[in-house]
Amino acid sequence: MTDQPHNPPTHLLQPYHYISSTPGKNIRSALIDCFQLWLNVPPTTDNDTSSNTNNNDNDSSTTTKSTDKLTEIKSIIASLHNASLLIDDIEDNSKLRRGNPVAHSIFGVANCINCANYVYFLALERCRCLGSEEALKVFVQEMLNLHRGQGHDIHTRDSSTVPTESQYISMVIDKTGGLFRLAVGLMQAFATTHQSTDFVPLVNNLGLYFQIRDDLINLADEEYFKSKSFCEDLTEGKFSYPIIHCIRMGEDGVLNSQEGDFVKSSRGNQLLSILKQRTEDVDVKRYAQRLMFEAGSLQYTREKCTMLKREIVSQIEELGGNEPLLKVLEMLDVQVEKIAEVHDGEEKLGVVGTPAGKDYRLKNLDYT
Repeated sequence: MTDQPHNPPTHLLQPYHYISSTPGKNIRSALIDCFQLWLNVPPTTDNDTSSNTNNNDNDSSTTTKSTDKLTEIKSIIASLHNASLLIDDIEDNSKLRRGNPVAHSIFGVANCINCANYVYFLALERCRCLGSEEALKVFVQEMLNLHRGQGHDIHTRDSSTVPTESQYISMVIDKTGGLFRLAVGLMQAFATTHQSTDFVPLVNNLGLYFQIRDDLINLADEEYFKSKSFCEDLTEGKFSYPIIHCIRMGEDGVLNSQEGDFVKSSRGNQLLSILKQRTEDVDVKRYAQRLMFEAGSLQYTREKCTMLKREIVSQIEELGGNEPLLKVLEMLDVQVEKIAEVHDGEEKLGVVGTPAGKDYRLKNLDYT
C-alpha cells in the first residue's frame, strides 16, 4: 500500500470552514505559546507532510513543505476544537455559535457529522506526519478521553442523572482537559527542555478552571448572551457546575454527595424539572436563575474558580514561573470578577437562606 497524499475536496469541508471563519477565544493557541516558554519546541523541520484544512487556503490538499512544528501543533489542535464544536452543537441542539447560526442549521446534520469526523482523521494524519510515535500515542489517548467525557456528559443529561461534584470533575478532566493535554503532549514529544516534566496536574486544573468559568458565564454574563442563547445550558438540559450545586443543595444548607437518587430540596426539584423541559422561555429561565442565586450556587461556583486560580498560580510557581501563562489566567479571570450580585449596595453572590424579600440579582443583567 503506497503512502499517497490525501486530497480532501473543499466542498466536503464547508461546515468546518464556516465555523472556522468566525474566530473563537483562541485560548488553546495562547496556551501553546505559554508552554513553549518551558518546552522550547524547535522552530522548523523539513519534509513534513500535512493535510491542510486551513480556511484561508483554497488548496486543501496534502502538501510537502518545511513546517514549523509549533504552528502545525496549533493548527491540529484548532482543527480538532472546531470540528468538535460542529458535533457539540448537534448533540446540544444549539441555535447559535459565536453569534452566528450553528453550522448544521445551514449545511444539515449529516453533512456536519461527516465533515467533523473527516477533520478528526485529517488531524490524525497530520499528527502521524509529525514523525513521532509518542505524538501519535498522545493523540489517540486524548481523543479517547475526550469522547469518554462527552459521552458521560450526554448520558447524565439524557437520563436526568444528577452527577456528583466529583463525577462532574472527572467528566470535565476528560472532555475539556483532553485538548489541553493533547496540545502539551504533542509539544513534549518534540521538546528540547522539560521533556519529562509532569504538566498534567497543571493542565487538568486549567481545563477545570476554563470549564467551570464557562459554566458560570453561561448563566450569568450578559455579554455572553449576545453570542449564545440566554442561559443556554438550561435549554440544553445540561448539568453544569452551578446547576449541580443548586439541585444537590439540601434544605439544611448541606451539599448532598450521594450517587444515584437522593432527597432533593423544593428548590432542587424545581430546577431539575425546569432542566428536563429544555425550555426556551426566558421568564422560566430567569426563575431558574433566581433559584440558583437563592441556593448560593453562583457564589459557590465563583469561589471554586477563585480556588482553582490560586492552585494554578501555585503550580506555575513550582514549575519555575511563566509570566505569559499568568497573564492569560488574569485575562480569563476578568470576566469572572465582573460577575457579582448587588445587595444593599454591596457586591455579593446569593447565599443559602436568602432572607425573604431581599433582591439578589446579577449586577450586569437587565431584569426589567
